[in-house]
Amino acid sequence: MQSKVSSFKRGIVLQDLRSVGWIGIIYLIALLFAVPLQLVMLAENDQLLYQLIETRGLFTVLAGAQGFLIFTIPIILAVILSRYLHVKIAADFIHSLPIKRTALLNHHFLIGAFLLVVPVIITAVFIAIVHGILGFDDYFTMVEIAKWAGITILFNLFVFVMTMLIGMVTGISAVQVVLTYIFLIFPAGVMVLFNFNLKYFLYGFAYDYYFNRDIASLSPVLRFAEIWTWKFTITEILVYIVVTVVFYLLTMFAYKKRSIEAATQAIAFRSLRPIFKYGVTFCTMLVGGMYFGETQQQSIGWILFGYIFGSIFGYVIAEMVLEKTWRIFRRMKGYVVFAVAVVAIGFLLILDSTGYEKKMPAAAEIERAYFAEGIHWLKVGDDEAAYGEVMAKDGTFIESAINNENLFYFNNPDNINSILKLHQQLVMNKSNKKSDNPRYNKHLAIAYELKNGSKVVRQYQIPEKAYHEFLKPIYESEEFKYSNYELLRLKEGTTIDKISTSSRIKSSVFVDAKQIEEIIDALKLDMLEEPYEEMVNKRETWGHMEILLRNNERLYIPWKKSYTHFEAWLKKNNKLELVKLMPEDLSYATVIQVDDNFSEKAFNGMSGEFIENLFANNENSFKIEDPNQLEECLYEASWRLEGEYLLAIHYKTNGNPDFYGFVDVPPFIVEHFKK
Repeated sequence: MQSKVSSFKRGIVLQDLRSVGWIGIIYLIALLFAVPLQLVMLAENDQLLYQLIETRGLFTVLAGAQGFLIFTIPIILAVILSRYLHVKIAADFIHSLPIKRTALLNHHFLIGAFLLVVPVIITAVFIAIVHGILGFDDYFTMVEIAKWAGITILFNLFVFVMTMLIGMVTGISAVQVVLTYIFLIFPAGVMVLFNFNLKYFLYGFAYDYYFNRDIASLSPVLRFAEIWTWKFTITEILVYIVVTVVFYLLTMFAYKKRSIEAATQAIAFRSLRPIFKYGVTFCTMLVGGMYFGETQQQSIGWILFGYIFGSIFGYVIAEMVLEKTWRIFRRMKGYVVFAVAVVAIGFLLILDSTGYEKKMPAAAEIERAYFAEGIHWLKVGDDEAAYGEVMAKDGTFIESAINNENLFYFNNPDNINSILKLHQQLVMNKSNKKSDNPRYNKHLAIAYELKNGSKVVRQYQIPEKAYHEFLKPIYESEEFKYSNYELLRLKEGTTIDKISTSSRIKSSVFVDAKQIEEIIDALKLDMLEEPYEEMVNKRETWGHMEILLRNNERLYIPWKKSYTHFEAWLKKNNKLELVKLMPEDLSYATVIQVDDNFSEKAFNGMSGEFIENLFANNENSFKIEDPNQLEECLYEASWRLEGEYLLAIHYKTNGNPDFYGFVDVPPFIVEHFKK
């Protein structure tokens, strides 16, 4: 009679349990410490309870530890279970036994799944017990415990099966581990590298637009990192299940085809070696281009150097791994083929063979346009509700008093035409992409939502001064100012408790309802009348204002020197000298002349002590005490330390000076240094 356990191969099961059973025990202990015990220890911690209230998820509890376990335990388990494939003696022995490969592999899968699933279930039971004893009903439910267990098991099995699949493809355990971690981030990583490098060759490519959650969802590691703020959907769960099953089937197929002699080979299948070699070469090429492109202000020379260096480095490393020797320099013919193919693709991109760079919709096709200095509000899209709530004084969430819907979208036909004119000019002046000095460049994002439902998105860096006449009508439009200034988006009927103003040495608070209303009206008028030149200059502000709303929300507004209506209100109500910095508040000012390299040094960062010593050691400094001249210096002071002259302001009530550049240098200073 055939033994009842003959098909089950009890010996294989016992051997697997002896070799990897300890991993399951360690995993169980680690999980118990990471979640249920942590809940007990932090039961009185308000911050933890707040996180649980906000997310209603158990992944917030020692999230880092949970992620570490999910992306290490299954990998270690799979590496040990498939270790026999990578050792010639063990591979010969195991495959000489009277057991089919499929049955052997299924035994390994069952043991691995058992050791990954059971600890999670036991931990979930303990969490449920803690939940009942400590009364965590207000923080998370039994359903949340089940979700936590289910998603943890899903991630465990996904990582485990993927590692087993990679173990079939390689014949070295170390390579299996490295490739597993690479492939956990590979899809997202390649997309990031691809997008980053496309912007060097496609003028206007909106690289930031594609850096969104869709990319994060391509990597289990990145997806898990956001799991407590971005809930798993049914679709995602189904995708992970399907991919896990596909990986399992591929593992079975690869195991059947795998040669026993593949042990100790970096890549077990000859047909996959070119894919590995050129894949590594391509990725390191993109990394090299991105690194030198971003660190050297996107200089085309440095980008090409990065491509050449990165690709050669990657090709050499891949060949060394495949051949297990450093003597591979006679095998560089393959690199030449790769280089020719890459150059051909590069030329196609530079020539804009698809017409991407010149593509612009007609005004009649546009439903609405988007224009801003960044892509952020375009990416927010329909998720504006995420910005529609604020925390009130009692800790609850209430509706924001600021309207954040459809920010930086333009519906007015005149404004859309202005955006189109700017866009057309950008396309025509492609050679005038940007200044060599990054501090003179402006980032722009332009998008069109078309009536047919499609969208055109572009992103540029431009020298701001070169496009002054095209930017001016857009910036001065009411639609742009509405998006740019929160105060203009304050909802009707919002109650303001107080307005606080502060400058370098002065401050004041306004709580009278009538005064607050008049101040708000004056500020809104100033914002609506503000010209483009004042919106973009680097003039230092008089100070800042904090507007406290009844719902505990705060608005922070710079008190610009162009806000003449607000200043007139202060003067009319005898408040101007109480809040504005006046010449009488200064002890004196000092101006020095600096060399042409100072602006670059200041942009790259320098300490206040260095600048102070610069003034102290300058024998030709110009000391200013005349009130009229001091007032002119205050008005023209720029927060950007650049230009031929530097200004130091010394206060009567404060021993530490402030340092500025000039927006427009007062004539009397120029005359002084000509002498």
